[in-house]
Amino acid sequence: MNISSNPYYPPIVKKRITKATFLGTVALISSLVIAFVNISLEQTPSFMANQVAITVIIGIALSIWSDSRRGLGNLFRADLACIVALYFLTLIEFLYPQTKFDQLLTSEQTSHALYALLVGFGGLGIGRHITLFKPAPPSLLDFGNIPDKALFRIFCISAFLAYLYVFMSVEFNPIKLMEAQLGPRFAVPWGRGRLGDWRVFLSELKLFSYAIPPLAGIIWNRRQSFRSWQIFLVGIVFAFTFFDGFAGGTRNIFGAYIATFLGGYLLTLQRPNLFNVTAPIAVMAYAMLFATRHMLGFREMGISRYLATAAYASQKVQGTLAVDYNLHSIGLLVDAFPIKHDFLGLELLFVFATKPIPRVLWPDKPEGLSISIEEVVGADGWTVASTYVGESYMMGGLLAVLLISLCIGILATWWSRTAAFHTTGYGLVVNALGFFTAAISMRSLIIFTTSLLPIVGLIFFAKTFPRLLGIKRLPKLYPRS
Repeated sequence: MNISSNPYYPPIVKKRITKATFLGTVALISSLVIAFVNISLEQTPSFMANQVAITVIIGIALSIWSDSRRGLGNLFRADLACIVALYFLTLIEFLYPQTKFDQLLTSEQTSHALYALLVGFGGLGIGRHITLFKPAPPSLLDFGNIPDKALFRIFCISAFLAYLYVFMSVEFNPIKLMEAQLGPRFAVPWGRGRLGDWRVFLSELKLFSYAIPPLAGIIWNRRQSFRSWQIFLVGIVFAFTFFDGFAGGTRNIFGAYIATFLGGYLLTLQRPNLFNVTAPIAVMAYAMLFATRHMLGFREMGISRYLATAAYASQKVQGTLAVDYNLHSIGLLVDAFPIKHDFLGLELLFVFATKPIPRVLWPDKPEGLSISIEEVVGADGWTVASTYVGESYMMGGLLAVLLISLCIGILATWWSRTAAFHTTGYGLVVNALGFFTAAISMRSLIIFTTSLLPIVGLIFFAKTFPRLLGIKRLPKLYPRS
């Protein structure tokens, strides 16, 4: 059988490998050096962070411009997603007035936090040029025998698994489901306890919801292969997933849906141009900024009460943008380690690596770190994020930040390079989920292992239940280098 001439399968074409340009990285590193030397203890914390935010975003913009000269497709990279996500989580809010920040940290604490952050950006920028792995994906990631028509089937399977426990928890009552989604974030009946029980198996299936946005983006780009009712159903489920992510009040989940949708959409554009690339990015960027401003306001009270009490009005009149003040928590961590607390070393990686293991299977699994971020910063009753930079610093200071950043950069650039060898939509879905892992891992290393579960699940389906996806036993299609 001649696969290349069979319309059931996509043409076997090796795409151009995406990579960062040397000039772009020089621009990025130069901006980091300029930001570093311009930090002065005579500046107020907010002004200091503002100057760094402006300088670094100029460097990122110049780097993106340089990379785009190899074609717009060269911007669809996991390493770039990491850099943009880290900037969003730490510095973008300082492009706006943040006078309250001056009351949270001293100038010395702020400078040390910025030094750690700049090292993180530098490690990501340098690491993306280190190629330790061959770009051709291993056989485990070979999906060349999966036809595009199987995408709708895996979309339905993912949606079923993602929302099975959600609908079970409301007795399959759509009214109860809507009321729960519009209510407080931690009051939803499908939420899991702190330590988890047997229901964790069902609740963790919701991770398959992360496969829905990239599948929707790919199916839209290849809509000629599907029936109208299939496209309509995909749109309905995608809209529901998008709303569910927004109503949940967790910005990293909502951001992950945006990142994976853009990943699936952009990776499968047949003819990228300025409009079909920038328009979706602009819409999703506005959606993320809108969510960033309002999700903190309603996640404790719920959307229904947020609207009924007109609490949204106070969010609209704010003269600034607030994300998470992650720089604040980084500053407190840098101030505490190793003066007040010893570095955690590999303990942090061990706890994070074992996070996906259900406690029902391992009752003695560690509940957390010997000293948590919340204890260090004095948070009582709420969780605190410090990005992977803060967590890495807890491991071993600036050296750990640099090493972890280099590793992330190396893995991100390898994952981006493998996209050139994926010829089927299924392979691109798996690859797009890597964008989700890259972006969300910037918020916390603890999410890295759990974010891999949807990828593992899709690989498991393809390799263990091929008939479920309508896979025919055909020779491998991926070209090897």
